[in-house]
Amino acid sequence: MAEELGRAAEALAHRLAGLTADDWARDDPRLADPLLTVDFLTRHLLHDITHDLAEAVRRGVGDSRG
Repeated sequence: MAEELGRAAEALAHRLAGLTADDWARDDPRLADPLLTVDFLTRHLLHDITHDLAEAVRRGVGDSRG
C-alpha cells in the first residue's frame, strides 16, 4: 500500500507542478462559494493528508504494532 500511496503522491505533485497562476485561482462556477479555488482545495487536501498520516503513525498503522 505504501508504494501505491507513493505513486499517487508523485502523480498529484506532478499534476500540481504544472498548474499556472490562473489555474490556482480558478474556482468552479457550479459551486456557490467563489472562495473554493484550486489553491484552497489543494491546501485543504494537503492539510487532511498531514493529519491522517500523523494519526496513522500515532496508531502504528503499517508496522507490527498496528
